[in-house]
Amino acid sequence: MEKYTIVIPYWQGENHIQRLLESLPVDADVIVVDDLSDSAFFVPPNLKNRKIQVIHHTQRSYFAGSVNTGIKACSGNVLVLNQDSWLEGEQWKGVLAAPPEYAIAGDGVMSHPAWPNGYVQGTFMFLNRKAIEKVGLFNTIDFPLWGTTAEWQLRACRLGFKARPEPNPVGYHHERRKGQAFGDSIREALSREMEKRALFVRTPPLVSVIIPCYNHGKYLSDAISSLIGGISSSGEKFAPQTLQAFEIIIVDDASTDNSAEIAESLSDPWKGIRTIRLSKNSGTPTANNVGIEAAFGISMTILCADDMRRPDALMDLWRAQEANPHSIIYDDVVLKNKKDFKEWKMRNYDFDDLLLKNYIHAGIMFPKTGWKEIGGYPVSMKDGREDWAVNISFGRAGYCGIHVEKEGYIYRREGQNRTLINTTPEWREIFQKQLRELFPDLYRGERPMGCCGGRKNNAKNKVVTVNKNQSVMIGAAGMTTIEYTGGNYGNEAYYGPVTGQRYVFSASKAKKLVDDRDLNTQAGTGFLQLYDRGKKLFKKYKLPQLDTAPEPTPEPTPEPTPESTPELVSRILDQEALPAEEPMAMVSESVSNEAVPSEPKKRRSKKSVPDEAAPVGE
Repeated sequence: MEKYTIVIPYWQGENHIQRLLESLPVDADVIVVDDLSDSAFFVPPNLKNRKIQVIHHTQRSYFAGSVNTGIKACSGNVLVLNQDSWLEGEQWKGVLAAPPEYAIAGDGVMSHPAWPNGYVQGTFMFLNRKAIEKVGLFNTIDFPLWGTTAEWQLRACRLGFKARPEPNPVGYHHERRKGQAFGDSIREALSREMEKRALFVRTPPLVSVIIPCYNHGKYLSDAISSLIGGISSSGEKFAPQTLQAFEIIIVDDASTDNSAEIAESLSDPWKGIRTIRLSKNSGTPTANNVGIEAAFGISMTILCADDMRRPDALMDLWRAQEANPHSIIYDDVVLKNKKDFKEWKMRNYDFDDLLLKNYIHAGIMFPKTGWKEIGGYPVSMKDGREDWAVNISFGRAGYCGIHVEKEGYIYRREGQNRTLINTTPEWREIFQKQLRELFPDLYRGERPMGCCGGRKNNAKNKVVTVNKNQSVMIGAAGMTTIEYTGGNYGNEAYYGPVTGQRYVFSASKAKKLVDDRDLNTQAGTGFLQLYDRGKKLFKKYKLPQLDTAPEPTPEPTPEPTPESTPELVSRILDQEALPAEEPMAMVSESVSNEAVPSEPKKRRSKKSVPDEAAPVGE
């Protein structure tokens, strides 16, 4: 048996620790870390001949900090014991003989829904020194008291180690009052610092990364590697995310390639990766909703299957989310093509600007409670811009945006994404109509209480006063694409005669969406009434006929396949909760009698990107 040291994190445990110390082998090396108890711990006189070292903290460090102190004070393997426990016989020593590939072994929590294989808790926990050297110490910031062992085990498994949680190890006893979830010291800590309860008792995952996938199986490995570490398809080594307290849920949207098989091969409950397979192709918003409903994290974030994240990205987003819990968080983007990378800065948040243009990428972070509040991603946006619609939904509910000014999201542009087809003027007009139907009140200029465009926040409110009794929002009356027919190749600004909105046209940027009130006026100053040398300067842009298919008969919403779906998900795709072809509960009555064109026959990649990623004029 290799050398080991017993580490006992101690705080207010005077009623139990004597029994524990007396139950230990006489020749055992023991470190008691006194975490600033009211009455400092000293070795009892009858145990003075034992090899017991006492370390007194000068500031409160809780369980995780105390274990770290013990680990750093010894060499070799470590056996962590709870002060309320005691040992009996010799069989408990079997945990010390765990093979070297096992980083952690011991008393298991076997009932946590996020970790079906269980995780080792700190009451009776063996730690392999070689694993400690690679995995590092315990996370004292995010899990100071509870859940820190689950997070450490997750990091170890993602580095290739194994874990062995066992229910009720033989020879180990833990005193706990009947019906109580926590021992005396944790209950005492909670009673003294109730404001930290959520921090003290939480377990991973803090974040759930949802990866919707449709026919992008060849990119999935890169997406996963950018999260947990690994080698990319190009041979580049990804460092793991600096925040590892996350789970990954791949939602395969009935792909027709080998995406499902690849997703299943990447799934691993020890690493917090699982796959849900939809029975029919339903679009990104449905895939996102299915993944989020099945998630256990506090906050959610979306990672498209063909994209990646930089190593600090999740940490940066999570820290901003912690500081701003009633917000959506977004960072800047790196555009990756086959040859190089290009940084792309997002705008700072402005709700009224967001109504006109989607300037936030799809990989935002938001609280799961907020997703429930807004009704989820609107499934009517299955052809794209579901991220735009959900951003507006959050703003409407008062979840303003926080911009992390750092490149974190890696957006792959190698000819595989749907922005090749859905950033044209035709598609922009389709999306604008869909948004006006989803949010008629917002596009009329109304703002509910608490809305990010309201007076009670700092968001800019771009409202143009038409007369003393009327204030209107750009686009409130609808917008029409017009085409500049002049020959000026330089940029030329024109101002809407009613709204005052500035529009810039040139021969190379000829098509723009214009507020309908600026098209024609009684004074003859509307865009469609302007002439230059006898020729109209603008005309309505006639949309080319889209290749459309007959509107399909609505089918029941897809059910995930039972072999890859937890029981929790089995109830979430019924027609009431998530209609297949209709918007969710947040959809308001339509303000337009024009029908949205039918979807194109060919379904493309499921990824959305902010409007600004598309070349101007497309």
